[in-house]
Amino acid sequence: MTEAAPPHLVSSLPISERVADLLSRMTLEEKAAQVVGVFPAMFMGQYGPDPDKMSQVIPHGVGHICMGGGLARQPRELAAAINAIQEWLRDHTRLGIPAMVHNEALCGLAHDCATAFPTAIGLAATFQPQLIEQMAGVASSEARAVGINHVLSPVLDVNRDARWGRVHETYGEDPFLCAAMGIAFVRGMQTDDLGKGTIATGKHFLGYSYTEGALNQTASPIGPRAVYEVYALPFEGAIREAGLASVMNSYSEIDGVPVAASPEILTDLLRHQLGFQGCVVADYSAVARIHQPHAVAANNAEAGVMALSAGLDIELPTGICYSSLPDAIRNGELEESVLDLAVERALTQRFQVGLMDSPTMNANRAAEAFNQPAALELSRTITDASLVLLENDGTLPLRADAGSVAVIGPMADTLRGLFAAYTPPAAVELGLALSQGLGGSMAGVFGGGDDADGPANESSPDPTLDAVAKVFHSTGAIIDPVELDQAIRGLYPDISTIADAIARYTPVTSVKGCDWTRLDEDGIDEAVEAARGADVVVLAIGEKTGWVGDATGGEGRDRKTLELAGAQPQLVRRVIAAGVPTVAVVVSGRPLDIAGDLAGARAILQVWHPGPEGPESIASTLFGELNPGGKLPVSFPAGVGASPTYHGHKHGSGSSSDRAYVDGPSAPVWAFGHGRSYTTFEISNLTLSATVPQAGEAVVIGCEVKNTGDRAGDEVVQLYVRDVVGSVTRPVRQLAGFHRVSLEPGESSRVEFDFAASQLAFLNRNFELVVEEGDVEVMVGRSSTDLPLKASLHLTNSLRLDHRTSFTTPSRAV
Repeated sequence: MTEAAPPHLVSSLPISERVADLLSRMTLEEKAAQVVGVFPAMFMGQYGPDPDKMSQVIPHGVGHICMGGGLARQPRELAAAINAIQEWLRDHTRLGIPAMVHNEALCGLAHDCATAFPTAIGLAATFQPQLIEQMAGVASSEARAVGINHVLSPVLDVNRDARWGRVHETYGEDPFLCAAMGIAFVRGMQTDDLGKGTIATGKHFLGYSYTEGALNQTASPIGPRAVYEVYALPFEGAIREAGLASVMNSYSEIDGVPVAASPEILTDLLRHQLGFQGCVVADYSAVARIHQPHAVAANNAEAGVMALSAGLDIELPTGICYSSLPDAIRNGELEESVLDLAVERALTQRFQVGLMDSPTMNANRAAEAFNQPAALELSRTITDASLVLLENDGTLPLRADAGSVAVIGPMADTLRGLFAAYTPPAAVELGLALSQGLGGSMAGVFGGGDDADGPANESSPDPTLDAVAKVFHSTGAIIDPVELDQAIRGLYPDISTIADAIARYTPVTSVKGCDWTRLDEDGIDEAVEAARGADVVVLAIGEKTGWVGDATGGEGRDRKTLELAGAQPQLVRRVIAAGVPTVAVVVSGRPLDIAGDLAGARAILQVWHPGPEGPESIASTLFGELNPGGKLPVSFPAGVGASPTYHGHKHGSGSSSDRAYVDGPSAPVWAFGHGRSYTTFEISNLTLSATVPQAGEAVVIGCEVKNTGDRAGDEVVQLYVRDVVGSVTRPVRQLAGFHRVSLEPGESSRVEFDFAASQLAFLNRNFELVVEEGDVEVMVGRSSTDLPLKASLHLTNSLRLDHRTSFTTPSRAV
């Protein structure tokens, strides 16, 4: 008689029963193994996973295979390598539990063969969440095809300080926009069935993007109202509207408690208040940082107990601290039930994604999911939609007979500058730096930093961590740009430089003029001569974002100035002074202080690290085949001293407070939502379906938008609201809706928003979530500072809410 299969292997049973059965069979060591990760380099051999090494490194199994996309460069080989790991775990560990395999997917799956998209701040500039949902769907399909079932994206941090190096990973400064984009990403990535999708991870919970001096990983000086009302909003939206299944903690501390050790943040707020039911995963080495540099635990073992007790389920990238959990339980320092709860959450996700029933993929068909024609077309569509025209005196678009063009600047002939961090080109550069003994700055992978006020981190059990820690925070690692661009061209064979793309329209002379960061001005004379010999100059300038050497943006690449780096200011000013009509293409991942240097430019096009389609989109825009319609998801501060700058500041604060600096204005140079076009639009006829609604009702707010120019173009109609009088200070404006509409010359459309009054909910003086009775100003226009249409409504009652109920505003063009 055949023995019945144990309940956890019976696919017809409810997941909860299967998890309970499996958990009941596990030893302490097996449980602890499920709440840690491992870098596969620790057990890889010359020809793939080495069974002997795996027996030594993960004898009881493992929770996560970290950065699994790095196992192989081709989809078939990658799927085969992941299959081999899963098969070993199934066949050579006592309970045969497969591992989650995670990877980055900020702007497409971070793998050499995956479809690439613009960086996140560029995605936000489209103001089209539906495109981001489609992009995440592409990344999810590619991930699943090779056996990756968990991604460490999206970044849901609300960023308001341009000095911070990771601005490019965010969706900008506005919590409503961040929520809309984050919800769309999670829906696309996870789908409505995790068995067919990929788990998304919202990060970094909470307040990570707003730190002292905008320095990465430092304290977040945020009060409890802002924590909930601003920084938690995108997370709650992704949780309640899209079922976000994973959250990653912030490195920072809030009010004296490291987030990784804070039950108030990770349990009370995240789970009890925001309704989160998934797994909390650690940002790399965040648990060890409780010990050092935060110095609130005496050792790594104590740090592990604190983090697990706080609600941090899985330590990544390796078990530096959680490997001691079994001893802590035996010694009475931790209740086994605390570990059981984390393991239960981890195992639940194994079943939800289908790993327990089908841990391997068809490696021979993996490549079919990658770079599908529709995905490549989507990449170009998103890139086109992300470009923001900051200024234009009519010089753009250039005519077909514009004559010769001099493309000048460090972005003219580079491929690397097109890509942000957390992309294959940035990873290639990092690999080259490490192979040459240079350095990088990815937190949690390259050690704990150069904290002069505390002892160094304890040696980790992972040789990968120890090896790269030796070169942490090097600023001298500058990879040969020719070698680097050759490697990037190997990833994207059809890619062009900006100069090459422009050369398809008109004769081009390309001169670098200067480097990104070096102060050497020797090449500027040649650039000026090239400018004088041309009919038009295109300045291709900006900053490089990554982890290595001359990158001035990226993780651990925070700045105390926002000016163009190196000799670029001198280059820009001297080229413009040559007197030739000049337009500027600025490629960056953050708002830069460029207004002064580019005061003489005829037009300025802001390009957020666009990826491989960028040069063609840029050239199409310059010559009028594409009419730019992107809008700014961040404000451009009037100098670094005016940062942080953001549109939704409180009454009595910010640039609307009638305060200015003694040496300049406080208002932004270009405000949130700004973006010009080659055509003109008129927005008129504001209507409200009700002017005295109740606090729990919705109001249809509509307006007419007409293309009054002679070109087809896009306009983003933006809805803002203001609580006129509140029991606590409220923002001068809140973004409450947006809709991008495409119109032919002379065409008009009506845009309508279904505005829920509950969007006005906030914490009153008793920290109760309420919508208060009173007057609300409604404003509609083209940007946060261009709002020609205004009306008022009066909420007739107050309403207390258990939690927020509205995160996005349905809109339509009719």
